Parts: sequence; structure tokens; C-alpha cells
Amino acid sequence: MKILLITDHHSSQGGGAEKQFFALKELLKNQPDITVWSLGFGPQAASGDDFIVLKETRSKALRQLWRMLVHPVKYLQLRHWIKKINPDLIHLHNIKKYTPALLKAVQGRPTIQTVHDFSPICPTQWNVHKNLVPCKTGFSLRCFWQHRREYHLISYLALVFSFLRMRKLLKKSVSHFIAPSPFLMEYLQKNHFQNVTSLFPFHSKKTTAAKKEPQPGHFLYLGQLEKQKGIHILLQEFHRALQQNNRLRLTIAGSGSQKNNLKEKIKQWHLEDNVCLIDWCNNPAELYEQCCAVIFPSIGLESFGLVITEAMAHARPVIGSHRGPTQWLIEHEKTGLLFDPQQEGDLAAMMLKLSSPNVSKMLGDNAWKKINEFPENAALLKELLGIYRSFMLDPT
Repeated sequence: MKILLITDHHSSQGGGAEKQFFALKELLKNQPDITVWSLGFGPQAASGDDFIVLKETRSKALRQLWRMLVHPVKYLQLRHWIKKINPDLIHLHNIKKYTPALLKAVQGRPTIQTVHDFSPICPTQWNVHKNLVPCKTGFSLRCFWQHRREYHLISYLALVFSFLRMRKLLKKSVSHFIAPSPFLMEYLQKNHFQNVTSLFPFHSKKTTAAKKEPQPGHFLYLGQLEKQKGIHILLQEFHRALQQNNRLRLTIAGSGSQKNNLKEKIKQWHLEDNVCLIDWCNNPAELYEQCCAVIFPSIGLESFGLVITEAMAHARPVIGSHRGPTQWLIEHEKTGLLFDPQQEGDLAAMMLKLSSPNVSKMLGDNAWKKINEFPENAALLKELLGIYRSFMLDPT
């Protein structure tokens, strides 16, 4: 069986979706009856024995345009490589770049997709309304303007157009969808996506125990520095908690559009001695070992939250926002803590609570026990291969 994996950002230096993509590729490569190729986009064109990277445009405006229209050159390139590889099955992942060209190029081929976020449900991917309350149904005419949030009118209308076009093309070109959580699966089914399966993501290797004792009062954020990730709420609430316990520390590891704003706030609030802002870390094991807890403060709905399971594998509890799959993964006051991102002071209170070594140790131990109840990667791969084979026998 020959499998072609396709994603936007063909680089292992990325977020949870990229980790899943390359973890899947490595697992498939170890299967004796499978040949696997990967294809995606990057700053420079490249190719190797089992991968192709197509050069992407640097212009953000043009990128947005090609999310709405078929890019003729990229379509021809994609069609050429798909024809040359001639896969038995195409497995799509994140496909927000050149979406119309890509979905046109895969038409007529057996195709499935893993949905890594809420982009098929909401034009802005957050799936929250202007008041930051999660949308219960997904984008519809009844809540058309509620999903706009802070977008300029023209930008929002362009987003809606590309969203509706992408959703129509997805339903036409993709025959089976995989969601990383039952929560996202239900949203996809509500929005009339056919043949949806919930499959737990591949996760980090489980540890027998944390190698180091957690540093009391040391918290970690690991992820994109973007508004939807709640990074501004995290810094505000940490500043609030610091007023009651000046020994607290916070490490923020990531990159994104909010980085300069964070630097300004850290300086403005005199947090230089308590907050460490570092770049994205591809091997964060040491960061997990140092902290007493990980904070996952997303405002927008997440499809899963791989950082949560990585923290649990290191016997570290997670303070997560009480929405989306986060509330499915974290058992409040047993394996971690949940907070309301719209309630001022709630996250600060949770940080102060977990600054106690006894509390963080107890919840961390419970989190590690919980992660060991989840399926092993071998079992997850077996289930996915079953989907591959059954889909190839009956692609409808």
C-alpha cells in the first residue's frame, strides 16, 4: 500500500499538527507492507527519497487570495507529483494554503483527512462568538456576525468566502474524516460531514516517572504566541498572582505575532525577574521536568491539545481553560485544574493553588496514571490502518 501524506507546513518545527504528521510518517515507515510519501509547502522547494516540498509565496495577501481561488501553477505541480507518486490513498492534514488547488488536484483519488482544528466549522478557526463564548453549533446564518469578532468587515467577508468554498470542496473531495477528540467529531457531524471517526492522537512516549522533582511555583506555557491561545490572559493573571506570591516563576516558550507585545508588558509590569520568554522548543522534555505545572489558556476551541498529554506523560498537572476537549482531558482537582478564561482572577487563583508542592505533586501523579489509561501508539496505528484498508475496499 502506498500512502501520500499532505500538509501545509512541511517542517517538524511546528505545533501539535506538525508533530502528529511526522510521528505518523515515522510509524508508517516501519510497516513492512506500506510505502509512505509526504508532501507540503515551505520557504524553499526541496525533495528527497520520500518527500516533496513546494515553494510557497511569501506575500500574506497572495496567500489569502490563493485560499479562495485555484492557483494554476500550484495545481499543476500538485497534480504532477500526485500522478508520479500514484498513491493508493491520500491522507490530508492541515491544508489551508492553496486549498482550492489542492482539493482539485486530489479529486478522483481515495482521500481522507485528519482535522486538526476548527477551520471546517468556523471561518476564524476559534469557533467562539464576539463575547468569547464558544459557539454551540458552528458557523451558520443565525450567528453570522457573531463569528466576526475583531476582523475588519472586508477581511471577514473574504474569510467567510474562502471558508464556505473550502467546506464545500472538502465534502466533495474527502470521503472520510478523522477527529482527534469526540468533541470535534460531534461538531463535524452537526455540520453534515459524512463518515467521521474519532481517533486519539499519537502521543509522547510515556515515562515511568518524572526524572526531577518539580520546582515549586514554576509554571510553563508552551505553544504559539497568538491571541486565540490566551497568552495575554496568562500574563495578566500571572501578574495578578504575583501580587500574593512574589516567588512565582513563568517560562513562556513559543513564537508568534504577540511576542513583541509580551516583551513590552513584561517590561511595563517589571516582570523580568519572574518571567522567562524563550523561543519555540522542539524537545521540551527539560522544560516539563523543571515546572510544577503547565498552563493551557486557549480562548478559542482546540481540537485536542497535545501539550496537555505531553505534560501528563511527565507527571505534571495542567491548568486548562474550561472549554473544548481540554475539559475532556483534564479532570478538575484530580489530574489538573480548569479555569474560566472570562472570569478575572480565576487563573491566578489556580496558579496560587498549584504553587503548593504537595498539591502539584498529587495532581501530577494522578495525571501520569491517567495518561497510561490512553491507547498506546501501536494500538492507535492499528486502528488507523484498519480505516485505511476498509476505506480502500469501499471508498464511499
